[in-house]
Amino acid sequence: MHEQEVHWRTDGHQLDPTDDIGMLRFEVADLNVIIKAAAAASPLYDDIVAARGLPGGTSVLPLSCFALTDEWTPERLAEGTRFRMYREAPAHVLLDAGFELWPTAVSDENGPDPRNEVHFDLIVAASTDLRLEELGIDQPKQTRANARERLAPAFRRALDLLGDPVDLPG
Repeated sequence: MHEQEVHWRTDGHQLDPTDDIGMLRFEVADLNVIIKAAAAASPLYDDIVAARGLPGGTSVLPLSCFALTDEWTPERLAEGTRFRMYREAPAHVLLDAGFELWPTAVSDENGPDPRNEVHFDLIVAASTDLRLEELGIDQPKQTRANARERLAPAFRRALDLLGDPVDLPG
């Protein structure tokens, strides 16, 4: 089985700081689920973190997003997924708020994601002090809850910028 991989993407849509293209985020679920998923994905970014010259031991908390284009509409991006809702904001709103949008390509046991040309990761936090090990299943329940609450404000800020959930048609 081929586990999930993430790579820096140099093809497809690239952003500039004033880009007003919409950025779409699926998975508008429970905040705790979003935090746990981002923390679980963090190690997949170690090579990118190193290549970007970030300090050793830096972890990132990514939220997968997609650039909206004439070809890549919310409906097309949702094809073959279970997603029925999304959030959307112009890229420059996220960039102006101090977030980074990394152009990334993801793959798993099924191969590369066909939406990679418009895939980005919204980096909610990047630090050598995220203490993601506190979210581990081997930690006491209260330690995990405290860690999620410590990280929650950054996620709330990102999700607030992405706006209220929107229903997909149909």
